[in-house]
Amino acid sequence: MNVSQVYSSREWENLLAKTFLPGSVDVEDDGSAGYINSQVRPNRLWLAQLTVRPQSIVHAAPHLSTLSTGERESVIAHVVVEGSGFVEQGGERLPFRGGDVSFRNLSEPSRVVFDAPGSFYAVRLPATVMQAHRGDRMGRRNLAPRIAGGESLPVHTVQRLLPGMTSDIPGFYLSFALPWLFAAAYHGDETATATDVRVGNEMRWQQVLNYIEQHMFDCDVLSPHACTQAVGISERYMHRLFAQRGLRFSKTVLERRLDTAHALLQCGSYRGHTIASIAYQCGFKEAAHFSRLFKQRYGVSPRECRAGIESRGLS
Repeated sequence: MNVSQVYSSREWENLLAKTFLPGSVDVEDDGSAGYINSQVRPNRLWLAQLTVRPQSIVHAAPHLSTLSTGERESVIAHVVVEGSGFVEQGGERLPFRGGDVSFRNLSEPSRVVFDAPGSFYAVRLPATVMQAHRGDRMGRRNLAPRIAGGESLPVHTVQRLLPGMTSDIPGFYLSFALPWLFAAAYHGDETATATDVRVGNEMRWQQVLNYIEQHMFDCDVLSPHACTQAVGISERYMHRLFAQRGLRFSKTVLERRLDTAHALLQCGSYRGHTIASIAYQCGFKEAAHFSRLFKQRYGVSPRECRAGIESRGLS
């Protein structure tokens, strides 16, 4: 969806609140604040390319209180194409420049400042992927703000992939790869320590994740017992691997299946599929049970989710 219209400061603030995230905008001069080059919503992501003039955008506690639980558990990443500035959150001020990726959580107030004209991709993605990444010791705590340098391979790969997200089918599949690349970029600068090694056997953890991905949508195969048999570990040890990362096997599988169903409901090529069909494809045995879980997670029913996307014309 292309929205290349220039907006004043107040119009820009209202547009961001309506389409992305509520906040307060303070522009250096009385001219235009910026515009959205394009935006898409594949999977649970919200992706937009924006061009901005020097400005400050504050997301205070009252703004965040209007978000749903799922939204507040998300992470905001800015892939900076050009320009410079800094992000503030949790008492930290982190500078960025062209080529960098900045990360902020949506559970705590934050501020982003562009001190020069710039352009960037803004991406809202689920924090669960970031927390499941290798060596993560944060569990379910809020992710700390961070800047990933543009010289890293994950950041470079993200920069190459983002322009392809504007088309329906490629964008749909890329939307599953992007969160993992962002997670790799976020954790890429962490230095391994002896503690990291003790937080679960990394090889076993990766084997468990691989098995889950391969059998994610097979309700008759994906179980703790089947997974541990395939990987060659005990169920007790596998559950300990999840617990060390603040995760649970059943919840990880459920969230992954619901995320995929949410993406399929928004994908134009799946409009001919019934909601029950999508539920079965994503590993749910009963459509009614799927609908209840879906509404608990997203606050709307699968039917309302699909109707909302069609009415906005964003898929």
